[in-house]
Amino acid sequence: MGQLTSFIKRKIFRINRERWNYQYDKGLWEGLKGLNELARFSVIVGYIKYLKPGQPEMLEIGCGEGLLQQRLQIQNYGRFVGIDISDSAIQTAQAQGDEKCTYEVDDMDKYQPEGTFDLIIFNESIYYSRHPLETLQRYATHLKANGLLVVTINDHKHSDELWQTIRDGFDLLDEATTVTSKSTCVCKILLPKGAKAES
Repeated sequence: MGQLTSFIKRKIFRINRERWNYQYDKGLWEGLKGLNELARFSVIVGYIKYLKPGQPEMLEIGCGEGLLQQRLQIQNYGRFVGIDISDSAIQTAQAQGDEKCTYEVDDMDKYQPEGTFDLIIFNESIYYSRHPLETLQRYATHLKANGLLVVTINDHKHSDELWQTIRDGFDLLDEATTVTSKSTCVCKILLPKGAKAES
C-alpha cells in the first residue's frame, strides 16, 4: 500500500488549479483529442449506449474540456453534468456544450452532486482523488436504482494495486481493455456491492 500512497501523493501535487490551468492553456492536453485516445473514448461511449439506451443522466468527474460529452450525440443523454478543477478546461467544455449540459469548476474530493444519475464516470481521473475507494463509494450514493460507475485507469506500475483497492468496495459488471501504440487502458463497469444489474 506504501507505493500506492506515494503514487497518489505525487498525483495530488498536481491537483493545483493554477498548474492545471497552465497545462490546458498551453495545449498540453491536446493529445486527448488524438487517434491514440479514440479506443478508450469509443469503449466508454459504447458502454453508455448499450447499458443505458435512451436518455440517461450522467455525471463525469474530471471531465476536462468535455471530450466525452462531445463524442456523444445529444440524443444519448438527458442530462450531462461535468466537473473539473481547471477553470480553463471548463470554459472550453461550456463553449462546446449544449442545453442539456452543466459544467462546473470543483474538486472531486469536495464536490457534492445534486440529484442522482444513471451513470457516474471517472475517465482517467480516479487517481487524482486522495482516497479513491472512499471517493467512488461516496459518489455511488448518488446513483439511481440500477445506476453504474464507469471507471478507466491507464496501465502503469500502480494500476493493479489501485484496481485491487477499488475491487474491495464494488462488484464488477463488465470490463474492456484497449491497447494502442502508446498505452493500455482498462475500463470497468462497477456496481455498488450487493446491487443488482438490470436484466
